[in-house]
Amino acid sequence: MLNELDKELESRGLRFVRYADDALIFTRSVKDADRVMKSISCFITDKLGLLVNIEKSRVSRPMKLKFLGFAYYQDTTRQKWQARPHPESVKKFQRKLKNLTKRNWSMSLDMRIKKLNQLIKDWVNYFRIGKMRGALTRVDKKLRFHIRIIWKQWKVPKKQIASLVKLGIPIGGS
Repeated sequence: MLNELDKELESRGLRFVRYADDALIFTRSVKDADRVMKSISCFITDKLGLLVNIEKSRVSRPMKLKFLGFAYYQDTTRQKWQARPHPESVKKFQRKLKNLTKRNWSMSLDMRIKKLNQLIKDWVNYFRIGKMRGALTRVDKKLRFHIRIIWKQWKVPKKQIASLVKLGIPIGGS
């Protein structure tokens, strides 16, 4: 059914992106965007018989947009638009990491590291098409802080030394 929407947008010569029932339509000006918004909304309701959510539908600049977890910015050196993880997506990811590193959650170290690795790989693979160096640097800094829980769980120096030896670090530093 939404294939008809794709055909309609193509016949009008509009640039667009659609994922399932979410769509972005790109125009050159706000005036064009308002006109297209009205006509496409009418097309969707009248011809396709679908409801358009007025609260979610809006005209906005790409910089203020969140689509599938991505935000967009204009790269001035390359003179084109680039994708990056939206700040809300980064915060959600940090909350998940923090939950996995809680000290009061009794879980073996191996299981905790396995879950952390899985979460990080999944997140990075999803956002790999975007520019995320800055976001990952900030996440890494916070994750290293939270990983200190392992050291704190060992509590006393005797346990710390025994645990480091168990991990394969030699005694005496050499």
